[in-house]
Amino acid sequence: MDYMNIGRSFSILHRRSQLFVTAACEHLKLSYSEYVMLMRIFASEGLSQEELSSTLFLDKAVVTRTISLLEQKGMVYREKDARDQRMKRLYPTEQAKEEREYLEGIIYAWVDYLQQGMPREEAEAIAKGFLMASERASQANIPELVRRMGKREADSLEE
Repeated sequence: MDYMNIGRSFSILHRRSQLFVTAACEHLKLSYSEYVMLMRIFASEGLSQEELSSTLFLDKAVVTRTISLLEQKGMVYREKDARDQRMKRLYPTEQAKEEREYLEGIIYAWVDYLQQGMPREEAEAIAKGFLMASERASQANIPELVRRMGKREADSLEE
């Protein structure tokens, strides 16, 4: 298996996806990060900033800054949680809801483009594999993996 090309492919997919989404959102003046967060808020209206941070594997400060920008653009609003006044819940505004169909269409159009020419079974297998890999990555104990990698290096030096 060509590990370098797999890494390169992930990188290309990520970067080109960002470029596509950013271009498609240009007229709404939304960045890629804002788009991703807004789509997650659509999917889970009322989630907290902490839940959003955890779901997207982003620093809380990054989420707070991005949500502030989305608020300034009139796309989301924050509401204090009824039970815990320190927690803020996130909701799309009416303006965002008016754009929802278009915004959801962006990712559908991109994935449809990427799958063109692929047999359906192959596209489904790739999608399933990609989801499994991302789930595994999200559960990874990075420091432990790095420690084990270093141990393997040390073991190979002793041989």
